[in-house]
Amino acid sequence: MADMIKSVKDLSLFVKKVGYSKLCFVVSNKILSQAESLIPLLTAPNALVIITGDGEQLKEWSFIEKILAEFVEKGLDRKSLVVAVGGGTVGDSVGFACSIYLRGVRYINIPTTLVAQADSSHGGKTAVNFKGYKNMIGTFHPAIATVIETKFLETLGPEQIIDGLGEIIKAGFIKDPSILKLLESETVGSLATSSNLESIIQKAIAVKLHYVKKDPFDKGVRQILNVGHTVGHAIELSNNLSHGRAVLVGMSKEFEICERLGLTHFSVRQKLNDLINKLGIKLLTDIEIDYKAVMKDKKIEANTLTLPIITKIGKSSLVKVHQSDIIPSIH
Repeated sequence: MADMIKSVKDLSLFVKKVGYSKLCFVVSNKILSQAESLIPLLTAPNALVIITGDGEQLKEWSFIEKILAEFVEKGLDRKSLVVAVGGGTVGDSVGFACSIYLRGVRYINIPTTLVAQADSSHGGKTAVNFKGYKNMIGTFHPAIATVIETKFLETLGPEQIIDGLGEIIKAGFIKDPSILKLLESETVGSLATSSNLESIIQKAIAVKLHYVKKDPFDKGVRQILNVGHTVGHAIELSNNLSHGRAVLVGMSKEFEICERLGLTHFSVRQKLNDLINKLGIKLLTDIEIDYKAVMKDKKIEANTLTLPIITKIGKSSLVKVHQSDIIPSIH
């Protein structure tokens, strides 16, 4: 598991401890103006800097080719250390590039968005989108350390907060209802500067790592973390939704499906809707589902879907459902 580091300042000591031949930062241009604490590292001996964009376009093959070309041009070798600084797409794509460059070089993740700090920077998964499908090509290549510095979150806008809340709320439903309790006293506008924020993030991380430790390669129980994602991934790209919004809509749709199949009580979906309203989130629920994308879900084998369900709030399990039971339910 990756080392958890609380600040960029502490990272300096960690980098010196693990050593490197070349230190290469891949930094989102959105975060440069907020990266004062990174200056000592950016100017360290042998430090190299690659400035990149942010957003879903980074998860395309064209970006992977570009970043690999930069690695070659800068002469990175197997003892080099890459540091990804930015949102979840930066960490995901840079991690993927690191996993295939020279058959694997080390990297550190400095997530600067709520969704990345609470979820995507943990667990070792890296992936890119392919042919319009979400995360179709990927590897398991954990960062050697992850820096969780909540100061980066103070400048996030409402949409970026909602993006993170999708995964945080999911963590509360599948295992830790205390997350939901903390969120009940928050709004989208209050969360970034809330005294509860660090606790909420750490609780969400703990939920994820609980399943990752049990199932590091996503062959079984870890798939519970995909609550909301079967439908969520199917609507995210085609409807130009943020990942978090897609997960929230996906959770609502999947809870409805589970109700119709007699797997989940209606009170679960009611709790989700009440919490979303309290937080001040407005969701479009009349979204067209991309059935073709649903059938590309990695949890489908021989027309059977392994579906993560909420048996009651804070309790979850996996059930196998035939795809014919799912698709009519979504109509």
